[in-house]
Amino acid sequence: MTKDRTDQPDEVRIDTPNVPIGPPHMVPPFVTLDAVTMDNVNRAEVPSGLVPGAGDAGAKTEWDASSLEKAKKWLEETADFIHSQSYEMVEISDKMGGTAAGAGGGEMGGGTSPLGSFDRAGDLARKHSGLYTSTQQGMRQLAKDLYKAANALQKVKENYETAEGANEMSAAEMQNAFNTASSNRGKA
Repeated sequence: MTKDRTDQPDEVRIDTPNVPIGPPHMVPPFVTLDAVTMDNVNRAEVPSGLVPGAGDAGAKTEWDASSLEKAKKWLEETADFIHSQSYEMVEISDKMGGTAAGAGGGEMGGGTSPLGSFDRAGDLARKHSGLYTSTQQGMRQLAKDLYKAANALQKVKENYETAEGANEMSAAEMQNAFNTASSNRGKA
């Protein structure tokens, strides 16, 4: 972690010789530059909430089967919500005239876009349609990834619950469990 560099000043001032600024035909120039002052980007302060205090152990990272189950449940519930929202958001598309609305309209298409007939309305509708499509696809991919993470967490939990798994599961085995479970297809 970056250490504090609060002993440095907030600003840096660089003195320069009198540099004339202004139209070259004016004698003498109406403005001269004798120094440059800028923010000191090397000054850094670590927020106190990010690092443990003196003698503190830091954030707790203790896990047990019940906390793993709660995390898995949260992942699945969040995935379910995002997955359902990706289909319910069709209402937005309907209000914009459906999926075909972004294909034409405006100056180029000759018709009226869902946003009107002003210049560039068709371009704006096409951009909206593209944004809508990419957002919907991104939400569906996120839901799939959350399902995969829940499956991976289930495998880790199963290994944790067995006495041998709790005592002998190495970091490599845990990584392998995540990789194996995440390669399985999610619910979506």
